[in-house]
Amino acid sequence: KEKTADFLSKEIRRRKPAGRIFRQRLIGACAAFAVFLFISGLSYFTPNAYVDMDVNPSIALSLNCFGFVLEASPYNDDGAAILENMDVRHKSCEQAVELLLTEMLRQGYVKEDGLVSVTIQTENNSAQEKMLGKIRASVDTLLDSHHSTASADVFAVSEEVRDCAHDHNLSPAKYLAITQLQEVDPGASYEQCAEHSISEIKQLTEEHCGEHHEENGEHHEESGEDAEDENNTEEINDTEA
Repeated sequence: KEKTADFLSKEIRRRKPAGRIFRQRLIGACAAFAVFLFISGLSYFTPNAYVDMDVNPSIALSLNCFGFVLEASPYNDDGAAILENMDVRHKSCEQAVELLLTEMLRQGYVKEDGLVSVTIQTENNSAQEKMLGKIRASVDTLLDSHHSTASADVFAVSEEVRDCAHDHNLSPAKYLAITQLQEVDPGASYEQCAEHSISEIKQLTEEHCGEHHEENGEHHEESGEDAEDENNTEEINDTEA
């Protein structure tokens, strides 16, 4: 009995450090896993990229680093009407764009020969190119399946352009279209053009460009006539001399 008790006492003392080490390792592993979960959760809910759609309903999507939608918000009343009965949060970027565009087509917002504009803004260039390719393919396929004659304009914008657009509560595509219009029509304002579609804004730009060219053509023609009159006068004077 004494030998057995002595053996058990020694065995207990020998195993205590091993058990203590195991508990310490287990606590360390749990702590590391908790930190991993915290960082992953933080990454999931942190905006990493932005996609803005504009048909005339204008909608902004913020995405996480995994390409899933964190939030969808409207720029105008038509965008709010689209989002009223639709939740695209936690869906992939391509799924969200497809669902939103399908609803816009169903409600008749996409006009014949109209324009579907989608812009992307992210600091990750490799992810940006992949997103551009996937969204272009998704939008083109959807328009073809609905036999729509509308065209798609999918491109990337800088953070500066998106910030300027947001200052006027506009999608980047509409902001750039209005800025281009202002080059030929300084009287155009962001507020006045906000409710117009991008197609309408581009048409106004073309009309003003045409008027500008016509005015320049008339000016050159008048200048040519004046020069011809001066030449004729000089010839008459030479003849009289």
